[in-house]
Amino acid sequence: MSVHWTADKNHMTHPDSVSRFENLFELIGDPVVEFELIDTKPIVRTVNPAFGEVFGYDSDSMLGESLNEFIVPPEADTEATRFDQRTADGKYNSGVVTRLTADGPRDFLYRGIPYEQDGREFGFAIYTDITERNKRKQQLQQQKQRLEQFAAVISHDIRNPLNVAKGRAEMLDQEHAEVITTNLSRIDDIIDDVLTVVWTGQPVDGVEDVTVSAIADQCWRHVETNTATLTTADEAIIQADPDRFKQLLENLFRNAVEHGGEDVTVTVGTVASGGLFIADDGTGIPPEDREEVFNRGYSTATDGTGLGLSIVQGICDAHGWNVAVTTSKAGGARFEITDIRTVTPD
Repeated sequence: MSVHWTADKNHMTHPDSVSRFENLFELIGDPVVEFELIDTKPIVRTVNPAFGEVFGYDSDSMLGESLNEFIVPPEADTEATRFDQRTADGKYNSGVVTRLTADGPRDFLYRGIPYEQDGREFGFAIYTDITERNKRKQQLQQQKQRLEQFAAVISHDIRNPLNVAKGRAEMLDQEHAEVITTNLSRIDDIIDDVLTVVWTGQPVDGVEDVTVSAIADQCWRHVETNTATLTTADEAIIQADPDRFKQLLENLFRNAVEHGGEDVTVTVGTVASGGLFIADDGTGIPPEDREEVFNRGYSTATDGTGLGLSIVQGICDAHGWNVAVTTSKAGGARFEITDIRTVTPD
């Protein structure tokens, strides 16, 4: 490959610079094509090894030929022509495109970089294969749609008959009515938790700066805490989905009160490695149970749904956080949430 750039913003002539550029061209993992625009057609001058590996074409057979003839599908001709015209105008190109490989069409993130040499127009076309990422995105979208349909069925088709049953139960004698109403209310609670699992497990679309102490105070007021006490040990600002972070804290607070006792003290603070902890001075969680507590359905309470800590795990997964349970300094449970992006106040 021979690329000789002058000292202005588009060129460089120092031999060491050219050598480093050639090494980059050869070793970069993304397919790269150097082309010359002739009559607005991108004529291939050089391709790097990664291009042959990803696209599967014989590099020598492409030299001197139009790049578009090899890799642009018919339905993308207009798009490719627009990119070529922008290159001729000295403009940078970028976009998600579908291109033909020897094994069929694949999706790429395309970047086109124009340059001029001796009055001739050249460019570099760089392709990052995102086919698998797009497939995964489509799968997640389909999964989300199925979960939303499932949630709609639970919310409407099951909850409505429950409400009817509750109304009829009130017409029975008190002894039987209390038993029926208690069990119907438990089913209602399970439905609420299942819907929460569906909602909180979805990928996070956007995050905001969240002041942990302020959110913790709000969540504490929303939980039946009896004579329990909340302490915020540190001030911290994190990036999170505010609604899901509230759900996370409310579930951990509720768990602490239910298992640590009515007068338990719950502390929220930061960990040295980066992240948060929520600890209590209750009875704690035995080491042999610490892996299981995040499993759906796990509960030591006779009236629990076993979904509270599963919801916490789902929220952490959706954010890309890690959660683990250890022992607090007071001998209770300590939940550590790491890999959280924190914000430094101005």
